[in-house]
Amino acid sequence: IEMRSSIVAAALVLAGSGFAANAATVGDIAVYATEKSHGSISIGTNNAYTKTFDIALAKLSGGDIDLSKMCLKAYGRNNQVFNADTVDEALLSGVLKQGGMVKGIAVFADNNDAVLDATLVKISDNCH
Repeated sequence: IEMRSSIVAAALVLAGSGFAANAATVGDIAVYATEKSHGSISIGTNNAYTKTFDIALAKLSGGDIDLSKMCLKAYGRNNQVFNADTVDEALLSGVLKQGGMVKGIAVFADNNDAVLDATLVKISDNCH
């Protein structure tokens, strides 16, 4: 029974360190975002507003990171958060290696026109 407890404890430590390593690597990615356009969509009485950014992701240091487990978020006034609606596949697929860079566009859409005030884009591994 003691040996099983040690194995479970070791597995928990390893799992925890894996999560910590992944979270730390997000901080090693620079997100360069340049506003490209504002837009709107109207269908009957339903309206949505869009903001598009040109994005470049650069892996500054650390190990490789799987971009498919990441997402982009835009931040507006009062730390309002807007999830990406449409993202170029290059930005959120494949593996980004140290020193590597990928480029594309990301569109953020919301029925709240506050999305038009978003000025900061971040990459996150908290995508739920």
